[in-house]
Amino acid sequence: MIYLDPKSDIAFKKLFGSITHKNILISFLNSILQRPEGSKIVDIEINDPTNVPDIRTAKLSIVDVRCTDQSGRLYIVEMQMVDQKDYAPRAQYYSSIALVRQLDAGESYNKLIPVIFVGILNFELFVKSREYLAHHLILDSVTYAHELKHLEFHFVELPKFTKKLDQLDNILEKWVYFMKNAEHLQSIPASFKEKELTDAFNILAQSNWSKPELESYDRYLDYVRSKMSQIDTAEAKGLEKGKTERSIEIAIKMLKTDADLEMIAELTDLSVEQVKQLKHKQ
Repeated sequence: MIYLDPKSDIAFKKLFGSITHKNILISFLNSILQRPEGSKIVDIEINDPTNVPDIRTAKLSIVDVRCTDQSGRLYIVEMQMVDQKDYAPRAQYYSSIALVRQLDAGESYNKLIPVIFVGILNFELFVKSREYLAHHLILDSVTYAHELKHLEFHFVELPKFTKKLDQLDNILEKWVYFMKNAEHLQSIPASFKEKELTDAFNILAQSNWSKPELESYDRYLDYVRSKMSQIDTAEAKGLEKGKTERSIEIAIKMLKTDADLEMIAELTDLSVEQVKQLKHKQ
C-alpha cells in the first residue's frame, strides 16, 4: 500500500478539513491539547469545508483548517512545511486577527470566544527546548494562574520526535508518528487500533484518491521541493559569501606582515591572483 504525505496541504486538508471524518480532527486535537476529562472536545463544526487550496498561488502552509467545538472555542490548525524564522510572531498575528474580527462595531467584548492555535511544524521552532510538544498560555508570572484565556498556542515540532514504532506509548505519540512517517509505511501498524487512526491511513491510501487529486498532490510536492531548493541555494550562497569575505580579511592582515603570497593563498583558499589584487590595493 502507498500512503501519501499527511504534511502536504492537499492531504492535510482532506484529513482534517472534512465534515465526514470530523472524528479524526477531534481525536487529533484532543491528543495534542492534553486537556483533562470533562474539558475534551466532544463535537466540532468545521467552518470551511469547501476551502480547497489553489496550488498555483499556494503558500507553504495551511492557515485555514478552522473549527469550533461544543463550547464555542475557535481552533486554527496549521501545517507548516518549510522553516519560517518569523513563524512565532506570525502565529500570534493570525490568531489575534481571528479574535479581533469576531466583533462588529458596538458589540460587547463578552461575545468574544477563545482562539486556540495549533501548529504542526516540519522544522524546529524553539531551539532552547528538546520537547516536541509545546503549550503556550497566558499565565500570571507569580501565581501561574490562567486567567487570560482568549488566546492559546500549541506547537508540534516533528523533527524533535524521534521515537520508533515499537516505542509509542499513547495516542498522542501515534498521531505525531503518523504525521512524520505515514508516507514511508506500507501498511497500517498493528498497534494502531484506534478507529480514527485507521480511518486516517485509509484516507491517505493512494488508491482512494482520484486522478485530479493525485495531480494536485504532485504539483504541490513539486512546488515545495522547488521552494526548498531555492532556500538551500540562497543559504549556500550566503555561506560562501561570508567565507570569502572572511578570507579576504585574513589575507589583508597577512599582507601587512609581508607574508609570502602563495602561502597566503593556500591558507585563505584564495587564488594567488586574488591575493595579488589585494596587495595592489594596499
